[in-house]
Amino acid sequence: MTEERLLPQLVMRRTLAQLPEYEWPAGYSLRSFRPGDEVHWERLVERAFGWSRGFRQEIQSHYAYHPKNVLFVCAGEQPVATACAWQEPQWEDDCGYLHMVAVDPDHTGRGLGFGVSLAALRAMADDGKRQVALETDDFRLPAIRTYVKLGFRPDASEAAIRDRWERVYRRLRLPYGVRVSGESQAGSPAVPNEDAVVVNPDANVFAVIDGVSAVVPYTDDEGRSGGCIAARLLADELSAADPELDLRAAVLRANASLLARMEEAGVDVAAKWKRWGAVFAAVKWGLTRVEYVQAGDCMLLARYADGDVRVLTRNQVADFDRQSLGAKRQLSQSGKLSAEEIAGRMKPVFKHNRDKANAPDGYGVMNGDPALADAMEYGSLSKERITRIYAVTDGMFHLIEYDDDPRKWEKLADRLDAIGIAAYMEELREREQRDASCEQYPRHKTSDDKSAVIVERLWE
Repeated sequence: MTEERLLPQLVMRRTLAQLPEYEWPAGYSLRSFRPGDEVHWERLVERAFGWSRGFRQEIQSHYAYHPKNVLFVCAGEQPVATACAWQEPQWEDDCGYLHMVAVDPDHTGRGLGFGVSLAALRAMADDGKRQVALETDDFRLPAIRTYVKLGFRPDASEAAIRDRWERVYRRLRLPYGVRVSGESQAGSPAVPNEDAVVVNPDANVFAVIDGVSAVVPYTDDEGRSGGCIAARLLADELSAADPELDLRAAVLRANASLLARMEEAGVDVAAKWKRWGAVFAAVKWGLTRVEYVQAGDCMLLARYADGDVRVLTRNQVADFDRQSLGAKRQLSQSGKLSAEEIAGRMKPVFKHNRDKANAPDGYGVMNGDPALADAMEYGSLSKERITRIYAVTDGMFHLIEYDDDPRKWEKLADRLDAIGIAAYMEELREREQRDASCEQYPRHKTSDDKSAVIVERLWE
């Protein structure tokens, strides 16, 4: 630690958009500085850091000082944690500075450092700041873990600084050096998006989820379909701020919660085709390996340093979709049936396909059935030479789903790399509209919900 104290401090940054929520533990409250708090601040700093610092010299004489900027967490009336919503001249005009976060050791382990830091971020946002920086030391691992949980990321433009951060993250058992992009778009603006995207840097979990509505329509009081509810339940489980989050366990927890929600809503869960559901592809970017879980027709791809693209999963429902699309085409080509009559005749086909959910000769889907534990795919692969991981829902590839081109997945990854997720979605939407009748590219709807996440390794 002595050598680390001699090093320049490490810098972390984050924007002040989309700040997390927080609820104070029972018995604790937040307030700003009051006359007489000088002694409390000095006591907290000495208790937390072992320093003897004078409030007047360190805080009150600074140009950024204002009583509202010095925050205290109190247990009853006693201040037990503090942080300053600050500003320093070396940072940009729109950049705040998180300063002097200290928690009384007798009150650690209750999330007070997170809470008082978050309160300082909110104060800076209210003052018009758009971003925030902080400085810390390599050895302050509990504090850095809190800052990571708050959404701060290392500012590491030099190789030597990156090496220090790499060591810090390894000691925290957190991966370091990735950039993540994710986006989701509804297939139609008139229908709620049943897809969901998870970008969870706290647990290094990233996922796409595609909700599956029951054949029997359902909407809750908020206008959400059964598929939308299922997707949201899984997204919430995968978004937990837990570095030790287990992907498979999280999916099974969401699966059990979904069963309870369906039963509360009066769904006849004895009939598989009446259940709501969600399919998914999720990864956890670990220190040396990438873990994954997958079900249904969401797909995972990996690109390596030599440019090769590896398909990690298979579309488990492709054969069932091909059969139903063939049956629908035959009915349409007869020219004797209305759209309503075709839909009526297709219903038994769809029911049959839904009954294959989590069956030995079927496909995996999160629909409340405990058999999902055996039907979903999961595993891990070495991170060696992996440069990108792609997770996509079927709406991103339904125009190439039945293409015989052996390089179709590589071409999809190439295009995403070339123009990005948002531009690819717009390009795809234009192609869908040119084939609005679904004749050139057989599919069940002109435009499906679309979601994608790309995890990119920034350096070796």
